[in-house]
Amino acid sequence: MNLTPKAQTIERDFQNARAKANYSTFPEFARRYVKHNKDGVVLANTALLEMTVGEAEVKARLVESWSQSASLDDTPESIAHSPLIKPDTIQEAIEKLEGVLTRGTEEHQEYAAIVLARSALATDAPDRLQRVAHYLQNIQLPPARIPMGYNFALVVCGLTVKGMTLEEEGRITEAIVSYDNVSLLVQSNPNERSDELVSWTEHALYRAGMLKLRQGDQLAAIRSFRAYHNQAQLWPGQFRLARRATVYRHLAAALSSSLKSHGTQGNVTADEQSQFVPAALSLEIAQIHAYWEDSLYAVTAFPKADEKNWRVLSMIEQIVEERKLIGPSNDADKRVLVETIYRASQKTFQSPRILRFLFFALVEMGQYDEAVLALKSYLDLAEINLKVKSTVAEEVLTNEQRIRLDIESEYDITSVMVEGSRLYGKELGQATEALACAEKALSNIQQYLNQEEAKDLSFYANTYRGIAYGLQAAQAQEPEARPSLYTKAIESFEKAIEIAPGAYEAHYYLALQQAEMRDVPKAIVSVKQSLAFNSAHIPSWHLLVLLLSAQKDYERALSICAVGLKESDWDLPQTDGFSASQSDGEDYLALRITQAALIEQVNGAEAALEPQEALFVLYTKVFAPEPSSLGESLYDIQNIRRRDQSDVEINTGSTVVGRPRAGSILSVRSKSGASDIGQGLSASNGSNLDIPKANYASSITSIGSSGSKKRNKLIPAAAASSGSATLPKSLLSAPVAVQRPTTKSVQRTSRANKVLATLWLLSASAFRRLDRMEEALRAIEEAENIDASNPDVWYNLGLLYAAQGDQETASVSFSKALALAPYHPACLTRVGQSYLEAGSLEMAESVLDTTTKSQGWNSAEAWFYLGKVFEASDRLVRAKECLWYALDLEQSRPIRDFSVALQ
Repeated sequence: MNLTPKAQTIERDFQNARAKANYSTFPEFARRYVKHNKDGVVLANTALLEMTVGEAEVKARLVESWSQSASLDDTPESIAHSPLIKPDTIQEAIEKLEGVLTRGTEEHQEYAAIVLARSALATDAPDRLQRVAHYLQNIQLPPARIPMGYNFALVVCGLTVKGMTLEEEGRITEAIVSYDNVSLLVQSNPNERSDELVSWTEHALYRAGMLKLRQGDQLAAIRSFRAYHNQAQLWPGQFRLARRATVYRHLAAALSSSLKSHGTQGNVTADEQSQFVPAALSLEIAQIHAYWEDSLYAVTAFPKADEKNWRVLSMIEQIVEERKLIGPSNDADKRVLVETIYRASQKTFQSPRILRFLFFALVEMGQYDEAVLALKSYLDLAEINLKVKSTVAEEVLTNEQRIRLDIESEYDITSVMVEGSRLYGKELGQATEALACAEKALSNIQQYLNQEEAKDLSFYANTYRGIAYGLQAAQAQEPEARPSLYTKAIESFEKAIEIAPGAYEAHYYLALQQAEMRDVPKAIVSVKQSLAFNSAHIPSWHLLVLLLSAQKDYERALSICAVGLKESDWDLPQTDGFSASQSDGEDYLALRITQAALIEQVNGAEAALEPQEALFVLYTKVFAPEPSSLGESLYDIQNIRRRDQSDVEINTGSTVVGRPRAGSILSVRSKSGASDIGQGLSASNGSNLDIPKANYASSITSIGSSGSKKRNKLIPAAAASSGSATLPKSLLSAPVAVQRPTTKSVQRTSRANKVLATLWLLSASAFRRLDRMEEALRAIEEAENIDASNPDVWYNLGLLYAAQGDQETASVSFSKALALAPYHPACLTRVGQSYLEAGSLEMAESVLDTTTKSQGWNSAEAWFYLGKVFEASDRLVRAKECLWYALDLEQSRPIRDFSVALQ
């Protein structure tokens, strides 16, 4: 058929209008096309039928208030579809086309048959499927010769309609074949692009993945969803985002399932092998999470009154669970997770579930101050939550129902209370708050939970309650309260052991509590039980060593120390593959310091100097930057180009596309994310410590000039700059927050300072006992340079001057130590001793009595000098009691204080 140039131009413009579904132009184009091409009547009427069907579908959606958001809840067994139209609304257009069908070319007739089939499927006629089959019966799909332009879109439409018909007939396998043909065609013809082509391609790829999941073919579903994702990069930014969110939800779950099975998949091709290794799957899951979040938020508004954005809650729960599956993450990953949850809080209103996830994420990140705020808010909301749900039979609710109602289970609430007790007690040292959380948890377990199911919670709640009571006893200033607090701590640990007899932690904490109470024989029995259940637990070995030293069995303590050290990975050669944790390293270093103290006790001060250099070297390794603090986030997606066609690299394979950087595949707004609880939370780790070299170079020469010297303090590395790469066409934007060190990293820095100062002071003590005063002074100067706020530095300086006979300067040093720590037992004892020696008995008694009633209750020296005060003032009965108690304490005193060595 030869067309005039005018007819060719009109046909080209007409087909372009059809490709864009620009229905308003169809009637005029049809009139002009037929005018200039009498044989074009079939094409014209085909287009008019498309217009009639398209407009009817739009009207039906408006009448039923239907939108693509209905697809957000799609499952493999139930896929939402737009409302069907009434056959009579399009019957006239169908009859017109069928009436002229024989007047067109064979090609026009075939494409008209596809449109007729598509029209029949859009109706709710009882025989709609039979009519589709009738129209398509003589059409070869896909055709032997692939057309171009809008006709290519019609071929894809035909394949998709055929697949949907087969699907409704229950012929799922055949439907999948038809959908897969669409995928192959589109991937093989990347230059074919049009709005209608995108629409039908999306239908086919979406349904293919869902049907494969329905059949249980997870690998095939992953392939289809990957193809969907790769094509989606070419689609308009706002196109069917609800369906994209659903695809990402199912794809993330399928990838996680594959990761859970260690990437073992049947029928994986050689080219796909690398895509199913755990590392590759982890990267892909991280990327898909970001796309899912972006798509869902684009179609989710802030909830109205009495509404719950439960899909956001469900997404966050799935993301959190899948990130647990991915395994240990670095600090950047943890920060990104926190920011992800904060963004979820902007799409929900006072959701206790979001606060629970936020609390645990903040604790894992180490941002304890923000975690405390989240904990308080959660517990307040949980209390309201309990009142609101009083009419709901909570025990019969499924997890999905709880998500939809945003109702927390008693188990979830109790688990937060237990973790809150651990946070307050072990991380923050806040005994009262820790005890309150533990008591609430135990009360909840008693009232609401099945005792067997809540066994773990009960165990940890009792353990953390014991820790809280122990803290209260250690911090108590009233001597009358201390015994009952210690008793309650012991009872709590024993209850925990009763619940889980094989849990080494409870035996360890029981032993530590007994040790602090100076019940050494029982403590030895308990700590041996701990080691029987976990022989690699270095703190248990350390405690056993200290207990043996308390029995003055220094030789045996030294031999046990060597055995315990060998249980640590830190005792192995530290090669490039060395991966022991820094926490274990701190425990190992603490035991090595105790070993050095034992060596001095057994072999003399000279021998104690020999391991000093090795201790400094070990320190630099233990407090080196943690591996988890290095590198970028796995979930960082700033460099990905989403929905930006100019930046997409089309990948015709089966993995998702993007622009991965070294060490990162995504860039997920990690520089942003404002907090709605407390300050903004984009915190850097700040764990990179500037470790001083181990040397004895003098920094100050006298106490009077020490304060003016420059101090080489250990400080966290500067926070990374918050340069913000942007997301083209990103659906989310959040203000840039200034990064700050986490509470955990600040605490680690503080511990690093304290340990390094301890090492210098250990050297100083050895030098002092060897009468090498100049070197002792230099070692103390180094400790002062590191941690001038450490009262032990000034206490040791006072001891040094006292040993040299300079009591006045020593007194100044002790005063500085007391200014930093008013209840420092050793310093107060020294002050009391000096008052006693000066004949000021009342002052001596006042200082020493205060010391023995507070934190110095277990100081043998304090009780000894208090006894001497009573003896000097003729109160012999009291003197005898004090001296006997001093003797008991001395006979059970370890080589290093339990609380200091095992903090």
